[in-house]
Amino acid sequence: MGNANTELVRTAYELFGAGDLENLQKLWTDDIAWHIGGSSRIAGDHQGAAGIMAMFGELVGASEGTFRAELQSVVADDERGFSLHRATASKGGEDFELWTVLGYRFREGKVSEIWSFNYDQAVGDKLFA
Repeated sequence: MGNANTELVRTAYELFGAGDLENLQKLWTDDIAWHIGGSSRIAGDHQGAAGIMAMFGELVGASEGTFRAELQSVVADDERGFSLHRATASKGGEDFELWTVLGYRFREGKVSEIWSFNYDQAVGDKLFA
C-alpha cells in the first residue's frame, strides 16, 4: 500500500483500463497538461481534459483500438510520482510492446501534469504513426 498519490495513479490505470474516461477525468486538475515526446500523431503537449481526450482518441485510432497499458510499478510522494507500464497493441497485423514511464506532478489531491517517456521511442513513433 502506498500514499494517497500512489493510490491515485493505481486508480487512474484501473479507470483507463475499464474505459471509464468520465471518472478518470475527475482525478485531474482543470489545467492538467500531458507531455509526450517523439514524432508520432500523439506527440506534443496536450492541455486540459479536452486536449487529453482528443489525444486518447488518436491513440485508440492509431492502435486500431487494441492499446492496453498494464501497470507494473508506481512510486509517489506528496508532489511527484512515477509509474512504469507495459503497453501492448496490434496494428496492421503487427504486435507491439512498449515500456513507458510516466512522471506525475500532483496538486490538491489530483494529477496536474504528466510526462511520458518511452523506453524505445522508435517503437512508440511507429505504433502511433
